[in-house]
Amino acid sequence: MIELLKTFIVVYETRNFSLAAKQLYKTQPTISLQIQRLEAELGFKLFERKGKQLILPTSQAEFLYPRVVESLRSLSTIFSQAKDTKNFKTACVIACSNTTAVYLLPSIMAQLIAEFPTFAFEIKIMNSQEVIDSVESNKAHIGLIEKSIVSPLIQKEFVYRDELVLAGNLASDFWVLRENDSGMYYINETYLYAQHLHPQIIKANNSEVILSLLKQNIGKSIISKLSLPEELPWQELDPEYRYRDLFIIQNRQRVTPETGEVYEEIKRLLLALIP
Repeated sequence: MIELLKTFIVVYETRNFSLAAKQLYKTQPTISLQIQRLEAELGFKLFERKGKQLILPTSQAEFLYPRVVESLRSLSTIFSQAKDTKNFKTACVIACSNTTAVYLLPSIMAQLIAEFPTFAFEIKIMNSQEVIDSVESNKAHIGLIEKSIVSPLIQKEFVYRDELVLAGNLASDFWVLRENDSGMYYINETYLYAQHLHPQIIKANNSEVILSLLKQNIGKSIISKLSLPEELPWQELDPEYRYRDLFIIQNRQRVTPETGEVYEEIKRLLLALIP
């Protein structure tokens, strides 16, 4: 159809099949046949013959000409854009905890973007169980979590050792916890159980809310030292509670060469950050 429309434009402009054939490097019968084919597809005549050489466009041809010219110009631009790979981005969703998203990923994103310029990265903050669920259901390509898991769908590897501290009002009877599916909830609960502590509990499903509460002298909590504000009182934990391992995960059944390369680069960059 595009070739027929190009022929229509030249015939419309020259008003002559022979001149059109010369411009298009085709024979005059070929040009006549192409116009006949186009008229058959459209269901109406485009040109009326006037004498042996001159042809005149019909009212339908007058209507079509400027619109066909504009349409073919637009198509040409679209095809040129389609050839340029810079117009296409490979989606890569990274699901991760608040600590990772706020304090670790920003330090490596510049290198990731430089290494993968054709990728469209999206960072989603979730708790660890939500990250696992997103990777298993293919809603995220890569996950960063803070608790150990066993899943036949998940490939998991160590990438970072995070130091933890007890921060806030250390004399308070209140303990601030994340929601149950959070890795930090598990760490705090394990500590409380091992230390035989039974404080009053405040729950918040957002790490920034917890930090704001601690800054207001409301309760205490085990948090990542990466997120520790300078003004917040804190103390070191015993070695057995002081560190948590962070893991990178991907769905082993859905790994593509492209996202697999991103996975390996994130792993390399985060391992390099370990003090």
